[in-house]
Amino acid sequence: MTDHFARWGALPPDRYMTRTQLADLDQPREPGGPVRATVEGRDGAGRRATFDLYLISESRPTRAGAAQLASDAARRATGTRVCEQCGARPDLPCTRVGDWLLCRTCAHIDMLRARQKQAAEARTRATAYAAELLADERLAVLHVGYTDHGATPADTLSGPSTAHLTALDADSQVLLDLQMRLVPPRSTDIPDGAIDPATATEQIRLAFTGRLMLVWAADSLGDLSRSPALDNVTWPFPTGYGRRHELCHLATDWRGDLDPKTGQPRPAIPPGRADRMLHLLQRIAGTADHYLGQAPPANRK
Repeated sequence: MTDHFARWGALPPDRYMTRTQLADLDQPREPGGPVRATVEGRDGAGRRATFDLYLISESRPTRAGAAQLASDAARRATGTRVCEQCGARPDLPCTRVGDWLLCRTCAHIDMLRARQKQAAEARTRATAYAAELLADERLAVLHVGYTDHGATPADTLSGPSTAHLTALDADSQVLLDLQMRLVPPRSTDIPDGAIDPATATEQIRLAFTGRLMLVWAADSLGDLSRSPALDNVTWPFPTGYGRRHELCHLATDWRGDLDPKTGQPRPAIPPGRADRMLHLLQRIAGTADHYLGQAPPANRK
């Protein structure tokens, strides 16, 4: 049974090559064993294809002798075997990137530099966006925390019993701080102080009337929207275009922390509380120093 890889980047380093890659080596080789793996990729025409892979360790030299190798080298395009950035002489031909012939390492560095430039541009946009949100007097920063999911007698996961909602305005004033029951009133393990959904949703509606909402991510309200406890009440949170914003995308763009292997941004880690969300938004906007020294609002951990 052969291994299968969904992309070239998933291949273990220096273990497999295609028949073409083996033939393109500076000292060309040919498969010495059966197909050991396959990989998904694109062919020279850009079409999706599956490529057979052979173990490098099982490959063997072609019949080409030293004289033929020297003759082949003389006919090659100048510079295809020497990286024009670092001078490396890799086994496989260098890759043309723009006006340069680059080894795989330099080509990867070039890609990372391009991604870093894109990340810097995204950071500038995130800063401007965060500043706009903070300047809007309608802003309400909402954090929703849930009790741990329990288990049913059949040992399947159940939903949380309560949700703790905290909302702050741009000046750190508390707009909302309550625990809402998400299970029937006779359920066990309901924290003290959790109020019924009808009362809670009315308080939520009053707190968010005329406001726009900033949550961490779109799924922050997921357990609320799926809770049967809210089936008979009107959804109390702002909806519609421009009424709900997500901090996770702003934070990810502002951090610009790229995975060195893929060049993709690493997702930002949630702050975990409303006051910390607001502080992060202020940092993104470049205004955090303005708020230093203010007492943090009452906010349960």
